[in-house]
Amino acid sequence: MWRALVGVSGMLVVGAAMARTPGPPPCPDVRFLSARPLLGGAASFDAFVVDGAGQVVIDGACAAVPARWRNRRDGSALLRARWASCGSAVKVRLRARYDTTCTTASGRLSAQHRRPVAFAAAPSRCGDGHLDPVRGESCELTTPCASTPCIDCQCVPSSSTTTTTTTLAGATTTTTLAGLFEAANPWNMDVSGLSPSSESGSIIAALTAAGGWGNGNKLQIDFGLHVLHAGPTTSFLTFTKSTGYYTPDCDEPFPFPLPAGGAIEGQTGYTCNVAAEDCHLLVVDAAAKRLYETYNATMSSSMLVARCGLFWDLTRSYPSGLRGEQCTSADAAGFPIAALLFTADEVAAGDIPHAIRFILPNDRMRAGVYVHPASHAGGPSGGASLPPYGVRFRLRADFPLATLPSEGARVIARAMQRYGMLLADGGNIALTAASDTFTTHTWDEVGIDSHSLFGIAVTDMEVVDLGPTIPLTYDCVRNP
Repeated sequence: MWRALVGVSGMLVVGAAMARTPGPPPCPDVRFLSARPLLGGAASFDAFVVDGAGQVVIDGACAAVPARWRNRRDGSALLRARWASCGSAVKVRLRARYDTTCTTASGRLSAQHRRPVAFAAAPSRCGDGHLDPVRGESCELTTPCASTPCIDCQCVPSSSTTTTTTTLAGATTTTTLAGLFEAANPWNMDVSGLSPSSESGSIIAALTAAGGWGNGNKLQIDFGLHVLHAGPTTSFLTFTKSTGYYTPDCDEPFPFPLPAGGAIEGQTGYTCNVAAEDCHLLVVDAAAKRLYETYNATMSSSMLVARCGLFWDLTRSYPSGLRGEQCTSADAAGFPIAALLFTADEVAAGDIPHAIRFILPNDRMRAGVYVHPASHAGGPSGGASLPPYGVRFRLRADFPLATLPSEGARVIARAMQRYGMLLADGGNIALTAASDTFTTHTWDEVGIDSHSLFGIAVTDMEVVDLGPTIPLTYDCVRNP
């Protein structure tokens, strides 16, 4: 953990004198934050910066002195500085080594009659969790504003943005997702009265022959996705595009809410192994009426990095192509993920007022096409009779609900009968529910575990609301 700056800024700053060593100084104007205090005592000096002038000063303790440095052939650099005294410390010496990209620095600070301090440091940035007033920061992820949102480390009055005001508390207090979208959309459409599609029988038969649900043909539930809720003082941080960012499908970087104590999918915080995991980050801002979602997101070097970032307008009735034909979202099918997740709070209330997200193995989905309400597909590779991306399954009205193991399971099944399930992604665990980490009720309370719906087979489903197939080109054209 990088130490917070307390009281003084704790910065090592270059002054106005000329350098004593040929070549430019290392990493000019990059302020480095140390992982431990450089000097003990009443103040802990935790950071340093070098510019092109050649003088070094530790704020509030050490006066400006000339620095010496040596630039190495590999691009790294060594720096040294000495002070006769810094407050009560005498004969203070700093030695630091900078890497070639100015992303890390390490070294040692020593003083007479004091134990030398070895340190590692990284650049001070908005989002690193440490308030740095010298950089002009008025708030941080861990130091929120008193009553207004924190946008890119600045306290911004709520009236100046439509994305940050909300009446909900922080990440650890949520409500159900009932009515998440105020307008009519495919995921909150009652389909209980629709007749089965003419292709229903052949699609169900083909999926059954291909092996049915994934994971050994079990309708299993995955609880890894978190749904967070922004609060009135939630910090926002403009995310950075990662390599392979989905353009134009996803939005240009914008301030993204990071509720205190929140977490990315499957994690306990905002870091995630993007090379091995999906790493979705889902945040509802109810008062601003926005749903924020990212894919392949993580905090890295104090930056929120994502392969896709976007927001949904909770007041909008989206057209048939959603955000755009052939356009993905944080979900492969182009859906808003949080709108399709069922929660422990919804089950406790006895009503899930929306369709449910489900997934199938890629080889059990029809290759090369999708159907509305999807606007995109991932990598389906199955035969022409298999279900396409975006298909809506509905649990048969005559399914014997009494055979399910709990009333909670029956609440979920009734939602499948009324709103159905929408095919959203490729994978092995068929159903995705919101975790209970940030809900009022828990899954244990409502009698639900990952096996609660094992009694529902593919043959208990029928296909409804099936539109024409759309050839998959991946050439996204965004809707206005």
